[in-house]
Amino acid sequence: MRRIIQFLVILLFAVSATLLVSGIINKIQKQNRITEKISSLPSFSFVTLTDQIFNSSEIKKGPVLLIRFHPECEHCQYEISEILKSDIPFSNTWIILVSDADPDSMKKFLDQFNYSNYPSVIALSDTSYSFGDIFGSEIIPSNYIYNKELELVKVLHGEAKTESIQKYLGEIE
Repeated sequence: MRRIIQFLVILLFAVSATLLVSGIINKIQKQNRITEKISSLPSFSFVTLTDQIFNSSEIKKGPVLLIRFHPECEHCQYEISEILKSDIPFSNTWIILVSDADPDSMKKFLDQFNYSNYPSVIALSDTSYSFGDIFGSEIIPSNYIYNKELELVKVLHGEAKTESIQKYLGEIE
């Protein structure tokens, strides 16, 4: 009886270890696929706040600052307000703001910054909730910085200081 219990414990341990290692390998492979997919600006299609379809193929040249945000997120509110006060909107940088929030709440939030006065700022609604699948992150805010050739320069998860974003955009020049 004791040998059977020992065998079952060893078998349980081996199965658990195999499942754990398999899960880790799958997660690493998924992350590698996403990293490869976003190494250049991936294909995406979202809806503007004026109900127009915006495709990433419309962006022919960078730099691009792509920000995933939510209007109720305090970190997002601070980060976006600081970015729109900086020189970034006046540079040649596309600023793409993407949220899965209700388009009306997005518009209300962004209107306080007069975002429509900045031709380089585009607000997009992720009504299909596909951003996480495309970019592999559910963290809000997230910043993706692409260079002039639309190649990924840096990913910043969580609230990023404007100076950090400007630093990576400055490296593109």
